[in-house]
Amino acid sequence: FEMCSQLQAAKCPVEYLFLFDGSHSYVAAYTQSYRAKLTPGKESEAETEALCAFIQQFTGIEYNKLLETLLPLSDLEARVNKAVNLITPSHKNVSQDMLHFAASTFYHKLKAADRYVPTSKYHGNVTLLRAKASSEYSDGLGSDYKLHEVCDGKVSVHVIEGDHRTFLEGEGVESISGIIHSSLA
Repeated sequence: FEMCSQLQAAKCPVEYLFLFDGSHSYVAAYTQSYRAKLTPGKESEAETEALCAFIQQFTGIEYNKLLETLLPLSDLEARVNKAVNLITPSHKNVSQDMLHFAASTFYHKLKAADRYVPTSKYHGNVTLLRAKASSEYSDGLGSDYKLHEVCDGKVSVHVIEGDHRTFLEGEGVESISGIIHSSLA
């Protein structure tokens, strides 16, 4: 969204914008739900929450166990290193450097997304490819995740089988591919 808005501001044409189960409001709802649990000003808690979510994408480690492990560590670097050590045993084929980069980037991406507020409207049509299984974060956002508030074109919503993580697998990929191909035709 932001890249397309910046391209438009630079007078570069943007023909298509496809969003995959997300919007500015969806990400804000996600980060705000985590922020509500945190002590204001305690960066260690924010880092720990983000890295717990990251680790749980790759392992079956319980949230409370991760919290006990990560929170006492001295800083973000120590938490990221621990995250890599926890993920590596079940994902030996993934480089530790790549995991380190992904974990620290995940935290910084969430931190940036938490502060993000669109400064202008997107001038054009948007296609939202939305997961069928809604999450607690999408409740109250409407079917278009509030994209109508920041876009002056048509917002098309296509619901894809799966949840936020699985809709990009199997039949979901086929559905998404078909929607994109028909939109570009």
